Amino acid sequence: MPITRFQSEYLSVMADIAKQAGQAIMQHYGTDQLSVQVKSDDSPVTIADMASHQVIVQGLTKLTPEVPVLSEESEAIDWETRKQWPAYWLIDPLDGTKEFIQHNGEFTVNIAYIHQGVAVAGVVYAPALGKCYSGALGFGAWLEVTSAVNQQRCSAPVPAKLSQLFAKSSVPRKVPIIVGSRSHPSPLLSDYLANLDDYEMLSVGSSLKFCLLAEGAADIYPRLGPTSEWDTAAAQAVLESAGGRVNIYDADIRLKYNQKSSLLNPFFIATSAQWK
Repeated sequence: MPITRFQSEYLSVMADIAKQAGQAIMQHYGTDQLSVQVKSDDSPVTIADMASHQVIVQGLTKLTPEVPVLSEESEAIDWETRKQWPAYWLIDPLDGTKEFIQHNGEFTVNIAYIHQGVAVAGVVYAPALGKCYSGALGFGAWLEVTSAVNQQRCSAPVPAKLSQLFAKSSVPRKVPIIVGSRSHPSPLLSDYLANLDDYEMLSVGSSLKFCLLAEGAADIYPRLGPTSEWDTAAAQAVLESAGGRVNIYDADIRLKYNQKSSLLNPFFIATSAQWK
C-alpha cells in the first residue's frame, strides 16, 4: 500500500536529496560546452536537468519505494494510471532552465509530496544562491541559508522558520510588491497590473517567486500564463506552510494537483501571509 500521509522526517531527507541534485546541476553551470536541446513543448532541457532528475528519482525511490514519482523529465505517465495514485512525488529537477542557461542564478530544484491532490510538503533549493526553502502543512516552513554550491563551503546557520522571518518584517507595506516571471511575460499580467492603483514590480525566475512571498519579501504573484504542475507544487507547499495561499485565479479555490489528464495548471494568484 502506498504511504498516503506525509511523515515529518521526510522533510530533511527531501532537502538532502535536493542539495545532492543541486550539486549535480552545478557541475555543469557556467560551462561553455553546455548542450541544450528543445523538447516538444519548445522548452529547453540540458544535461544538468537529466543529472538532477536521476539523483532525485534514486533518492526518493530509496526513501519510499512504494510511492510513485512524477518528474518533468520522466516518460509520460497516462492519466488512467495517475488518477489511481493517492499520493506521489512531483518534481522539477531544474526549474528555470532558461535562467540556468543565462547564468543568472535564479533556478531551483523542486521536490513536492502530493496527497489527495494537495501539495502537503515541498523543498525548493537554489544551489547558485545557497538557499534551501522547505515546508510541510501542519509542521511549518524554514529557510536554510548556506554558501552557494560553487563557492567555498561555510558553516550554515541554524535554519529559521519562515513564519518567524515574516513576523520580524517591518510595518506592513501600503503598496504591494508583485513578482512576475523573468523569462515568461504575459500580456494578461499587463492587464492585471493596469487595474492596480500602485505597486512595485520584481521580475524573478523559477519558483523563487513563491519563496519571496513566503519570506515576506514580496506580496502577490499573479500567474496569468502557462505553468505545469511540477513548476509550482513544491513552492506552493512552502508558501502555504508559511501562512500564504495559492488560489485559482478569480476563485477562492486552492490550486490542486493530479485532478485531470492535462498537467497544465490553470491561472492562479499566490499571496503572502500578509496579503492573502
